[in-house]
Amino acid sequence: MVELVCLFNTKLYQNEDLPMELIIKGKLENVFKAKDFLNRETGEIESKGKWTAQMFEQIDGEEGAQLVVHKISIPDEKIVGYREKVGDIVQIPVKTYVSKGKVGYYGI
Repeated sequence: MVELVCLFNTKLYQNEDLPMELIIKGKLENVFKAKDFLNRETGEIESKGKWTAQMFEQIDGEEGAQLVVHKISIPDEKIVGYREKVGDIVQIPVKTYVSKGKVGYYGI
């Protein structure tokens, strides 16, 4: 099970941060480093591969269950804490983005 938890900032007017913090909570299934993105013409690295955490969510429907994979990029400086927790329930602070009409998450 994957949960999206919203924590509202009760000191909104005293703090310039966002009014809420989003946290993905669920069983951490896997952590891996994505491949670097190479420029096809020059062969140079355009962007380094990011560490990624994977969580699975089961969505039950009339025709059966569907397994959805949630991939969340994790900053390099925070990955150490997650690599040791594969198989455990974890909470990952995230921000959201929309790509091709779907919401995605990245760790902060």
